[in-house]
Amino acid sequence: EMGRYFVDWFNGAGYQVRSMGSKDWPNIATLCDGIDLCIISVVIDRTPEIVERIGPYLPQTAVLVDVTSIKRVPLNAMLKAHSGPVLGLHPLFGPTTSTLDKQIVVATPGRDDDACRWVIEQFSLWGSIIVMSDADEHDEIMEFVQSLRHFATFAFGQFLASKKVPIARTLEFSSPIYRLELGMVGRLFAQDAALYAEIIFATPERRALLKDYISSLSQNLEMLEKGDKEQFETEFAKIAQWFGPFGEQAMRESSFLIDKLIERF
Repeated sequence: EMGRYFVDWFNGAGYQVRSMGSKDWPNIATLCDGIDLCIISVVIDRTPEIVERIGPYLPQTAVLVDVTSIKRVPLNAMLKAHSGPVLGLHPLFGPTTSTLDKQIVVATPGRDDDACRWVIEQFSLWGSIIVMSDADEHDEIMEFVQSLRHFATFAFGQFLASKKVPIARTLEFSSPIYRLELGMVGRLFAQDAALYAEIIFATPERRALLKDYISSLSQNLEMLEKGDKEQFETEFAKIAQWFGPFGEQAMRESSFLIDKLIERF
């Protein structure tokens, strides 16, 4: 879907765009002839394979780009398959987004930054916020920003479903912050399960992190069994100190969202 999404945006900007699917491989030489940019938008598991197949058909000057949510493996595959300019991109939004204005796009340089600059500048012209990163840093941060966050949301929804919580009824009793949090959970389950499975289980490092997360939850069992409020308060204070000034920022930002939610309902 992201591939079709970017076809529309590049078409709208006046570029001549060619798109291909799984049935178009017999025409690959024609489709790649004279192109300036090749964007790979397929599932994570198949990205290296597709990159390897398409690489030999690309013009030397064409910029090869992927838009997957991991960067280390795709970037290495592109550098191996294509001797020309290479750039990794990770759009932090989905294909239902109506505008690119203020949407974050992470860019991970691969080869020949000067030749790739026009691609990044095009996203800037659309209003996107460009965050530069290397592939290792990107993948490490995304373990928390995407994999852990989505899995924790999945686990919360799974628990609510297992307890057969009457969602509609709870909303009648809910504070705005509960409605907001539940909205984020419901939003996850209104989308494509395969997409989130791909993100959550993308790398061994992500799966290891999630095992650590589950283990960390089990460490609280003794505190709960004892009803140890003092330990809870001690841990709470430590974590609050670790968050530092972001705590106040989070209060301001979440209060703004809550006020908007109250206006809506």
